[in-house]
Amino acid sequence: MELSKKSLNEAIKNLNRFKEAYSKGVDNAVKYATEMMYNKVLEYCYENGILNHTSQIHWEYDDNKKTGRVWTNDMVIIFNEMGTGITGANNPHPNPDGPFKSWRYDVNEHGESGWWYPTTESDPNPYKQIDKDGVLRAWTKGLPSRHMFYDAFNDIKNEIGNIVDIEIRKTVGDLY
Repeated sequence: MELSKKSLNEAIKNLNRFKEAYSKGVDNAVKYATEMMYNKVLEYCYENGILNHTSQIHWEYDDNKKTGRVWTNDMVIIFNEMGTGITGANNPHPNPDGPFKSWRYDVNEHGESGWWYPTTESDPNPYKQIDKDGVLRAWTKGLPSRHMFYDAFNDIKNEIGNIVDIEIRKTVGDLY
């Protein structure tokens, strides 16, 4: 760089291009990390035998706010994340935070006796019988916390520095 008006203007243009490329790299990293977390949540669901409700897990990236999120409103997925019943109380979620801070595992206080729920033949639970009304029911003491979202978040948290570094290098590297 020379000490001239033309040289200073060129330096300002280069710095602005760098700033835009850097910002785009960060945006790309957040979007990529969000999609990566979504895929990890699905992977943890499959590893835990949760197959039927994974279509209710979603991800999105907000271009205006530059934020990503992975979420579900499906109670089957939420029950599997947090755990239920006496089994869940004995195997709780590692970090029930936010809206789940006051999660109650044995809400109806069935304790060790468990409860019967309506089911189908495809339910893998081996404890099934038809009740007096002809409804097929299965017996359970609840579910342990399988914390698919929590584990996926921790995986991404440990990788986010590398993800950001790679995405910034991709966008800024084109300037040189």
